[in-house]
Amino acid sequence: MSSDSLSYYHQKKDQYYHGVNPVIVSRIRAEWTSLLDIGCGTGKLGKVLKQKGRTIYGIESFEDAAKEAKQELDHVLCGNIEQMALPYQHEQFDCIIFGDVLEHLLDPWAVLKKVKPFLKKEGAILSSIPNIGHISTVLELLAGRFTYTDAGLMDQTHLRFFTLHEIHALFHSAGFRIREFEAIRVQHPSYASVLNDLHELLMKHGIRSDFHESATAYQYVVEAVPFHE
Repeated sequence: MSSDSLSYYHQKKDQYYHGVNPVIVSRIRAEWTSLLDIGCGTGKLGKVLKQKGRTIYGIESFEDAAKEAKQELDHVLCGNIEQMALPYQHEQFDCIIFGDVLEHLLDPWAVLKKVKPFLKKEGAILSSIPNIGHISTVLELLAGRFTYTDAGLMDQTHLRFFTLHEIHALFHSAGFRIREFEAIRVQHPSYASVLNDLHELLMKHGIRSDFHESATAYQYVVEAVPFHE
């Protein structure tokens, strides 16, 4: 992450670091007792998970947030995951969490490979990733715009953009397969007509048949597991 990108994080509201994604929480399996939360913010997600007796490690690049997280989690590193050496034991974690993090990295492909040795053979990566193929961004592109915003799909701190197809490719290239995924849908009545029209157009030209399904997905929550030879 560049210094310019990091400066934007200092301008973000506190809720950016205090948020807890309920879908992430709901997908934490009972047998996962040792977890690493990358981009842990102030540790609020980890605090929720620790209530069930788990051991939670965290990594956070923003110093003030990392200081708060240290009060909540078992162990916290402050630094850039792309640059730091990781001090963990081989196959230490049942789950490694990337909650709205991979899209902020220069090289998320390399980072997934980097953390893989610290994941147990039966462990999993749990991540939430925004879908650039959502109808709101499709319509912006059709209108000739690709405008960054303070938050959301076009957050100015996003460095990488993914559709579900590219999410599969991302994990596959790092030696993982997606075991489960869940689409977090954001639909608005104002999109209904144009969704139907675009779907029919894409079907007519044989481009795709799942446009409505993909274009209403705002975010994907993905559980990926390592390939075993």
